Amino acid sequence: MAYIELNRKKLQHNYRFLDDLFKREGIEWAVVSKLLCGHPDFLQEVLDLGVKEVCDSRLSNLKMIKKISPEVQTVYIKPPAKRLVEHIVRYADVSFNSETETIRMLSKEAGRQGKMHKVTIMIELGDLREGIMGENLLNFYEQIF
Repeated sequence: MAYIELNRKKLQHNYRFLDDLFKREGIEWAVVSKLLCGHPDFLQEVLDLGVKEVCDSRLSNLKMIKKISPEVQTVYIKPPAKRLVEHIVRYADVSFNSETETIRMLSKEAGRQGKMHKVTIMIELGDLREGIMGENLLNFYEQIF
């Protein structure tokens, strides 16, 4: 059976190394917690490092992060399914998006919940996985704003 063993000293060392490096370069960064599978003890260890933003593709993991530390900014890093909009707004402060209809739904739901939900627009960079094609970007922004 597979398991994860958390080495606190290595986690702290690696986090501090990256944080110092990025700060020197003026880079803001976030931790992606997918590997931790929403495990509260492991998440607490990461949050205790002083992490301000956590990214994940699973809403259940973001829900656990908000339960442990409501002030941490959470980011849903998977294109949102329309059926999950209510939960995305509830547990994610930010979501990655590439569809105008979904963004409108998120905005409407955020209003219902009395929240500000931030949106990061995904732009296609060549791997043809997800994002707005460069030639459609201006039209996309016009539709959103």
